Amino acid sequence: MNVLEQNLNLIYAAILKGGLRQYKYKNSNLRPFVQQPEGKKGAIFGFRSKEAMGVAHGVVLTSEEALWENENSFTHWTPNVFRYGTYTDDRRLFVTGHKDQNLKQINTFMIDIDVKVGQSCSGQDIMDRSMDLGFIPTMILETPGGYQVYYVLENPWFISSANGYNSVKIARNVSNNLRRYFAEELPVDMGCNHFGIARIPRHDNILQYNPEMTYDMQTLIDWSFEYSADNQIDIERPKLFLLPKKSKQKDAAWVDQLLNNTQIEGDKGLLGRNSAIYTMALAYYSSGESLENCYDDMDQFNTNLGNKALKDSEVRRAVESAYSGRYHQAEQEKIDLLIESWGTEKASKAPFSKRKGSSGYRSHPSTWYKFKKDRSERKYSHKHEWKADLLAFLKDKSYTYKPYFVTTKREIVEELKIPSRSLDKILKELQEEGRLFYSVKAGRGGGIRLATRNALIQTILQVKKEVQAAYVESILSVFPWAGNLVNQYFNTSKNTENRYQQLDLGDLDTG
Repeated sequence: MNVLEQNLNLIYAAILKGGLRQYKYKNSNLRPFVQQPEGKKGAIFGFRSKEAMGVAHGVVLTSEEALWENENSFTHWTPNVFRYGTYTDDRRLFVTGHKDQNLKQINTFMIDIDVKVGQSCSGQDIMDRSMDLGFIPTMILETPGGYQVYYVLENPWFISSANGYNSVKIARNVSNNLRRYFAEELPVDMGCNHFGIARIPRHDNILQYNPEMTYDMQTLIDWSFEYSADNQIDIERPKLFLLPKKSKQKDAAWVDQLLNNTQIEGDKGLLGRNSAIYTMALAYYSSGESLENCYDDMDQFNTNLGNKALKDSEVRRAVESAYSGRYHQAEQEKIDLLIESWGTEKASKAPFSKRKGSSGYRSHPSTWYKFKKDRSERKYSHKHEWKADLLAFLKDKSYTYKPYFVTTKREIVEELKIPSRSLDKILKELQEEGRLFYSVKAGRGGGIRLATRNALIQTILQVKKEVQAAYVESILSVFPWAGNLVNQYFNTSKNTENRYQQLDLGDLDTG
């Protein structure tokens, strides 16, 4: 959808889902005279620059009207609604309250994609990965450092303090798995807050907006459980990481692995030195270790980092924050991410190790790999490589209003160096997998028409509403077996109990 056509006020309302008042409680310039104040609702936070966000220099917003008055002036916001927001100073410059324990409702999941120098990632790559998942993003924002992907819920997920904020933990599991899924192929920032600050939609950063693509929370939960099971991921339980009886968290093997690694550093999208110190300090705190002893070990760890060491004030701040009592012990999620980045295989010779009887961290057995020859050294390519070649070839040939490409089998064979019989096989398999559609016209002026599943879906989403029906009819005239795919988008039941089903894009009946 064209960015110039966007009404930001409607986008904000679609994301916030009634979590704020529509009009200001006092001094409203827009509230109808006959309408009474709307009563108590929640609050969000706005920030005018990334630098301001970093020091919590922001604005507490309790109405959509306040957002309208600041259209395109904020760079960041909290799209999930909190119970309250306050200022920490008399001048009302610095805000507080955007913590998970203060969440009122979760409206959207966000995936932050950080593209570093030398990395390649585009909005099309995000859509391709999304369509393989079967959940099309509600919105993609283009940021100075990459992209932010929004998956907006159909109805808000309200937060309760019951069972130790179990509703937050359930949502965090979903968020974690969405990030893990995208991180399999894209540079996802796994360390940022799940339900906190994000880029705000503006006229200059909306890459794609699909307002109909909102999701039922239960559908996402069901997917998350399946993804965890398929990938053998331990989901977060109602209680945080429990150690065996009489074990102390600071004696766990993961603490040694981090404490003895002299190569840990900070990098964009990666949990680094500060996170390692804070997480280890939480383990010390949960084990009853004194703050002084904890600081001594963290100071030694920091010293061993050499020229990568943090300032002493940062080490002290991390330790004191861990001992503030907000959390009882280190969270498994952060332990997993730190070990994935800086675990045993990345640790150097241990500068000191004084623990005995450490309880082990999950480890993987050593594995022997048979390295296959590089493709350039082989006489024949593998079938999956030819499939990838063909899909990549078609990706460059499709465009809005005509997602398919007309050619001949001979031209594909000559271009991609795929044997003719092998081409027939991979075309049939890709169509059975629902990843590609094709039709063949014999005789003079004939040829083969090919379209990828991703191109069809994305162009349906991008064309203007007034031409969508004609466009769909045109698609079905060329690819009648794409009817199931089209119907899943256009004819989905929109009742309140189950408005949107997951698009099962990988299991189509293609005839």
